[in-house]
Amino acid sequence: MDQALFEILLDNSPDGIYVLDHQGNYIYANSIYINMLNLTKAQLLTYNVHDFLTSGQIDICISDIVYKEKRSVNLFQDLYDRHDSSQRKHRQLVVSNPVFDENGEVCNIIAFVRPLDTMNDAYHQASMQQSVTAFTQKEKPDGSIIAESPAIKEILALCSNIADIDSSILITGESGTGKEVISSFIHTSSSRSKKNMVVINCASLPPSLLEAELFGYEKGAFTGASSSKAGLFEAADGSTLFLDEINSLPFDLQGKLLRAIETKNIQRIGSTKPRKVDFRLLAATNEDLAELVAEKNFRADLYYRLNVIPIDIPPLRKRREDIVPMALHFLNHYCKKYNKNKVFSQRTLALIEQFDWPGNVRELKNFVERSIIMSSGDFIEIKNIGGIMQGNFDTAKEISASPALLKDAEEVPPAADLKGFDYAQMIKDHISLEEHVGTCESDYVRYALDIYESSYLAAKALRTSQTSIIRKKKKYDL
Repeated sequence: MDQALFEILLDNSPDGIYVLDHQGNYIYANSIYINMLNLTKAQLLTYNVHDFLTSGQIDICISDIVYKEKRSVNLFQDLYDRHDSSQRKHRQLVVSNPVFDENGEVCNIIAFVRPLDTMNDAYHQASMQQSVTAFTQKEKPDGSIIAESPAIKEILALCSNIADIDSSILITGESGTGKEVISSFIHTSSSRSKKNMVVINCASLPPSLLEAELFGYEKGAFTGASSSKAGLFEAADGSTLFLDEINSLPFDLQGKLLRAIETKNIQRIGSTKPRKVDFRLLAATNEDLAELVAEKNFRADLYYRLNVIPIDIPPLRKRREDIVPMALHFLNHYCKKYNKNKVFSQRTLALIEQFDWPGNVRELKNFVERSIIMSSGDFIEIKNIGGIMQGNFDTAKEISASPALLKDAEEVPPAADLKGFDYAQMIKDHISLEEHVGTCESDYVRYALDIYESSYLAAKALRTSQTSIIRKKKKYDL
């Protein structure tokens, strides 16, 4: 490859890149890295990496570790702005890799540098990219759905398929699981998305006001009705009406709602004239409507009319694959909102993933926001979050002692059930290489999952992606 083209390609890398010789002298740097240091390329190539350590521009010389231990090293490094009198600090991730000569000695080091303030964006983009490839839709919602778990991917696929079908949909799930987000996804994916979805929480208004809000009223229909007003059904004409917490709908209003759904006609309070309305109805509940029907607190005919297409959203504790990507998504959002540059430590992410989150997505979102505001330093650690989640993280000591957080290979217990293979017998039995590789892969992944009790931590231990671990769990039925 032409050297000029090669340098152009490296200059277009999102990371700063530099190369050292065997003594730590700079022999190459791309434009991104040069700009980080506020130097010219000619100036930098006269430097030794130790010059920056001596001048106090960096707090640690990572290359010394690489030269000494002859291995790749990934560390955060603080870089101090040499042109800033306040000595402003920039934290960056440095991935430093050795290049060996024929004698096994380190002859060069190539390092990749990424500023901390770009890492949250990278986390967010990666998690969102994995999410959106799980389904096909006409229009993607603006970053509103994280889908790593098979359960949510299946729900999104179903929603895409039924988006243009006008049958009623009943969305069930615990409080905070994202029922309105799913309803918004259905609306956005449908042909009705040209108009805004109309949303009302049935528990937010007293019965008398709720009826007026839904159906509208004519002038003089009741005291204070000085003019006519269209209701939400009319506002949803040609669009989607989402009734949240429909389990709170007053019993005497349920019959009127049923008629509106069946006939697509509504009648304002104080009017004798029916009005034709073209709407698509979505409803959500955090209670079991079948139980309410049995208790005679909800009309059976309305329940059956709403429950044409049921969608049940599982709680976060039953789809842990979504927890860390969601946390990183919220981290990115609130870092931008509050102009912060923070990341979760690996231990904090482990605790976040293992916690049950009884308040589901809403609780996780609030936790991330409080963590960013109240934590000190660039890294969010459980120990410096203070008391904002003390009740929830009292189990942290137990968790930190569990196998899920073991770091060193020698601390991981041996796999007692792994045995040697009789290759001669395997050949006689016509076991193919592909079958044997599959068996080894299955055993290795199963062992990691048993030890770490988390797809996220198992992926970290096996140096692969969480998505890959999830696929292999499904492939091998682990």
